[in-house]
Amino acid sequence: MNNKYDKEINDVSDEISQRGDLWELYYQRGYLYYLNDEDEKAADDYRHAVSLGLDYIETPYYAFSNSNSKRRDFLLPEKIMVFLVLLMVLVAIFFQAVSFIAKIKGFL
Repeated sequence: MNNKYDKEINDVSDEISQRGDLWELYYQRGYLYYLNDEDEKAADDYRHAVSLGLDYIETPYYAFSNSNSKRRDFLLPEKIMVFLVLLMVLVAIFFQAVSFIAKIKGFL
C-alpha cells in the first residue's frame, strides 16, 4: 500500500476488527480503497457493505462500486471543449458590444 490513504484505511480496518460487521465501515473503507486506486478491494468492500444491509438506492453510489467506471482527471478533449465554449461566449459578447456601440453612434 504506500499511498495517500494508508493510515485512514488502517484506522477503518482496526475499527472493523473491533466493532464487527457494520456496513458503514466497509463502505467507508471501500471508498478509501477507491481513492487509493485499489479498485478490486474497493469493490469487494462495497459488495460486503451491501450484503450487510447497505441500501444502495438511498446511499450515494460511488464509481468504485462499478468496475466499468474509473475516477479520472479532466481530460484534454474536455479542456479544449471548455476553452472553445468560453471563446464562443467571449466572441458573442464582443459582437453584442460592437452592435450596441454602433447603435449608440447612429443615434448621436
